[in-house]
Amino acid sequence: MVLASSQIVKNTLYFGDNLTILRDHIGDESVDLVYLDPPFKSKQDYNAANTKVFSDTWEWNAASAAVFDETLNRGGDVSLVMQAFRTALGGNEMLAYLSMMAPRLVELHRVLRPAGSIYLHCDPTASHYLKLLLDAIFRPQNFLNEIIWHYRKWPSGKYTFQRNHDVILFYAKSGGRERVFNQQYMARAASTLKRFGTARIISGHDDQGLRRPSEISDEESEGVRMDDVWDIGRVPPVKQLYPTQKPQSLLERIIETSSNEGQVVLDPFCGSGTSIIAAQRLRRHWLGIDNTELAVRVVQQRLNDSFPNQKISYGVIGETIPLQLS
Repeated sequence: MVLASSQIVKNTLYFGDNLTILRDHIGDESVDLVYLDPPFKSKQDYNAANTKVFSDTWEWNAASAAVFDETLNRGGDVSLVMQAFRTALGGNEMLAYLSMMAPRLVELHRVLRPAGSIYLHCDPTASHYLKLLLDAIFRPQNFLNEIIWHYRKWPSGKYTFQRNHDVILFYAKSGGRERVFNQQYMARAASTLKRFGTARIISGHDDQGLRRPSEISDEESEGVRMDDVWDIGRVPPVKQLYPTQKPQSLLERIIETSSNEGQVVLDPFCGSGTSIIAAQRLRRHWLGIDNTELAVRVVQQRLNDSFPNQKISYGVIGETIPLQLS
């Protein structure tokens, strides 16, 4: 039975399958912001400490067909999109991946508050399919941005451009103006700084609709409003505590933009726990879910190491995993 939102234990790490946990533990309209970094369908095994952590490979089999059929039986636009995928793709590994994602995205829509937002982190392998799926669940008019996270890494291959970006799909739960969006800013271009410095620029049009020459104000400018291409360095593999670990500055930008202090951030594929560390640092409540033992241990260790002078109070629900501190 799903808990009412008032019963949800904030600052909680859940160990187990996120679909089951979402359905059994996370109440309707109880979360302000969702960030998820699910498997990318990369056809890779991910290892840490000489142990396979998870395998991002998919197979169309009886289990994935059963999940697909469950989604179809629920009807609605999601069912129609999944049927279209089946027609276009056949019963293959991509359909198995999308069949896994569909019911989870439906549940994430359910748990978001009306003024909430979701950021789905993926790569070009499946981003175009996931956007269609999100359109069916969140509605096309609530699509806000396709954010490009650009980074540099060791080059590979000679016959394509280097694949140096991920995609983050940003949707609102609804179109209301009450949605949290704390504007972020970036530095001005060098040419603008040379001409205007850091003063606020005043521009406009005259009575004939012609643009007036720009002037400067006595006030300082906050900068240029952030665009949808983010240059943020990756976590070098040698420094990763967990495979696929994302930089904290990336998560802090998302959390600062689309939530306020005291609100609830949910990460249903929390992995190394970067979203949790960022939420804790920014004074948000958090809920993290992962189904690997290593992930839970890494999150616990990072909470301990990141806030050495604080006693962070949080719960662990699922299989009990005692933290082993070195």
